Amino acid sequence: MNNMGAMATRTLAETPTPASTAPLPPTSDTATKPVAAVQRPRYVLADSGGRYRLWTDSYAEYGRLDFLDLPAAGYISRVHFALKLEGGELYIKDLDSKNGTKVNRVDIKGRGWVPLKPSDVVEVAGVTALTLTETTEP
Repeated sequence: MNNMGAMATRTLAETPTPASTAPLPPTSDTATKPVAAVQRPRYVLADSGGRYRLWTDSYAEYGRLDFLDLPAAGYISRVHFALKLEGGELYIKDLDSKNGTKVNRVDIKGRGWVPLKPSDVVEVAGVTALTLTETTEP
C-alpha cells in the first residue's frame, strides 16, 4: 500500500508542464462586447402565490403549456390568450379559447383587444386568476 501512494506521487511529479501558458492572442472580431441591460417589464400578470408571472414587451401568446403544473390545465386551450404592449398600454385578447378568458369577471371572448389596467384580474378558463401589477423602476 505504501508503494502505491509513492507511485502515484511520483507519477504526478513526473508529469511534464505545458511549454507555454501564455494566453492566445485575440483573433479578429472576438473582442468582448458589452451586454445590453435587460429592461424590466412595465406590467406583469401574476397569480397570488407568485407561481406565474406573465408579461411581454411587444406580443406574446399563452396557453396550456404555460400552466401544465395545474391539475385542471386541460381546461386551458393550447393557445388561450394573447398579450400586446402597444403605446405603453397592455392589451389582452382571447384567442377563441374553448373555456374563455375573463377580465374582472367579464368574458372577453370575441371582443378583440381589451385594455388592461393595474389591479385588473384575468381569469383563464376558470382555472387560475392573474392580477395585473405595474412594476416600479429600481
